[in-house]
Amino acid sequence: MKTRVIRSAIFGCAAVLASFTLSGLVTGQNAGTDLVPTVSFLPERLTSNGAIVYRSATMLVRTRNNVAATIHTSGLIPGNVYTAWFAIFNDPRYCATTPCTAADLSNPAVQGSLISFGGQIAGLDGAADFAEVRAVGDTTNAQIAGPGLLDPRRAHIHLAVRNHGPASADPATLQQQLTMFNGGCPPGGCVTIQAAAHMP
Repeated sequence: MKTRVIRSAIFGCAAVLASFTLSGLVTGQNAGTDLVPTVSFLPERLTSNGAIVYRSATMLVRTRNNVAATIHTSGLIPGNVYTAWFAIFNDPRYCATTPCTAADLSNPAVQGSLISFGGQIAGLDGAADFAEVRAVGDTTNAQIAGPGLLDPRRAHIHLAVRNHGPASADPATLQQQLTMFNGGCPPGGCVTIQAAAHMP
């Protein structure tokens, strides 16, 4: 029931925003300096081959002071733990490629940050939903040392989903799986399986 309510809220919000434009982008006058949001919609893509994930959708809302993100995805393994992440590239001019990639997070000039926005165990339908609001400078739950979000309007922001393997029966390990980038990884390691690259 909880998943159904979250999913309805996510797609209800997306439908309202989408009604403003067919292009998937909403902007306001002086959008770079005021609080009028810009909104982008993208599907998740498999990191293995770039294919679009069936029945997936992400939304990123940018204002001068923060970003809000939602992810709905599918094709997950029931009973496995999945986490969602902001991969923030504050100065994408210094990324080696466009869009930026995970490798660019190790370049100090990019001023990158990797920040969690939740974890959950996939249900029998293999679907999951995540949502988070992140303010400028907030480094709560950051897994890579960095400045957090600096300029919401100009940063490249990836919304990624990571697989942590079957949910552990040990509460301490399960907590790590739900909250840490490499928490409770199975023998083969944790894997980032999906991502949506939102560029300004």
